Amino acid sequence: MLNTLTQAFNHHAQKLANRTLYLACSGGRDSLSLAYGCYLLHQAGKIEQLPILLHVHHGWQEANNDWARDVAAWADQFGFDCRILPIKLPKNSETHAREARYAALISVMNEGDVLMLGHHQHDQAETMLMRLANGSGVSGLAAMREWQQMGDKRIQLWRPLLGVSRDEISRFADEYHLPYVDDPTNVDDEHARGKLRNHILPRLCQLNPKAVQNIARTGLLLAQASDIIDELIDEKLADATDRLAQSGYYEMLDINKLLALSSAVQSTLIHRWLGLSEPMPPPKRLVDDVLCLAHRTDGDHQTQLLWQSRLNYVICRYQSKLYRYQEAAWACLMVQNYPNVIYHDDKIILKSHERLSIVWQMPHQIKNISAERVLRQTKVNINHKRLHGKKLVQKLGIPTWLRSNLWIIKSDDRPALLITLGRAWRLDGADADIENIGAHFA
Repeated sequence: MLNTLTQAFNHHAQKLANRTLYLACSGGRDSLSLAYGCYLLHQAGKIEQLPILLHVHHGWQEANNDWARDVAAWADQFGFDCRILPIKLPKNSETHAREARYAALISVMNEGDVLMLGHHQHDQAETMLMRLANGSGVSGLAAMREWQQMGDKRIQLWRPLLGVSRDEISRFADEYHLPYVDDPTNVDDEHARGKLRNHILPRLCQLNPKAVQNIARTGLLLAQASDIIDELIDEKLADATDRLAQSGYYEMLDINKLLALSSAVQSTLIHRWLGLSEPMPPPKRLVDDVLCLAHRTDGDHQTQLLWQSRLNYVICRYQSKLYRYQEAAWACLMVQNYPNVIYHDDKIILKSHERLSIVWQMPHQIKNISAERVLRQTKVNINHKRLHGKKLVQKLGIPTWLRSNLWIIKSDDRPALLITLGRAWRLDGADADIENIGAHFA
């Protein structure tokens, strides 16, 4: 185990440089062995810093108080900085515990810090089998990655022991007489992972003694395949999406470019597009419904698909474009009665709803800018034609939901631009130096 850990530190030395290192330490065999391995490498001068130990105090067993006290005492004995992080669980379940645990760990870390985790080969095999049973695709079956980015702080999760077996870690812990604790919930048949550990994996190992090793290796191969697919889809997605769209608030996808791809790539691309900025993948039924919407040939633009997720989304179509709006952004577009335009420093706040606004960035090279909302009776000189109302929005291909979110920008009281979310049109007679960029959410 120690050799594997040494190689991991050497291999990732550049990635670890100038980063604060943390280690999630439950006091169990795996995390305590990882911590002691770091201690031995530090003593031997092979790593410069000891990781900061973080112990999450769940408080759902009486023994949790003892575990927290024991981890703190052990850390003090070997010179670790140790922090105890108490949490309260809304429900005693594996899912709630995992989510609360990661939230607590990340809360005390800073942008780009590294969090070491003691996951090993058996954990990897169990995770892969659980995801297989739940019907995961290639990315899910890749199971846990050695490196994974998490949260808005871009915390780097690092699992240096994924290739090490549970037996090897046990031998290391016994050799150095580590006072680890055994959490009875880890082998409890009430939990899915406990059933796998107690009944499924032992049966598979009877069929093939190297079952755990082979399953973990398959996960690695699938991770490589997933990376190849990601590169392909990222290229196709970049070509088919609007560069001015704001991931998180709204995204726009070109249907013509989507339909030029094979059916398999279409499905995978929609899956990726829907999940932009979302930690959880979209359900298959939603992907299928969005594909059906993209393939429709009728002129109905009223269909709205709703996705209840972390932020909730509205997916809709207009002409040859698919749109995905965050629920809060959609609500801002839909509100009809709102205050007049607000001028603030170098920005124009066109519209606000709750905590979200539609904003236009004023160019620095022109002065005396004003904005007014386009109404049905407003006449606009554009492309050497004088248009208003229905003809204007049809000519410019403005989606129905943006037609009440259309403004004229004036310079020295002369019409210069027609703008809406993410789009702008230069008006006849406008100064050629005026920036042609639409509004955005802020």
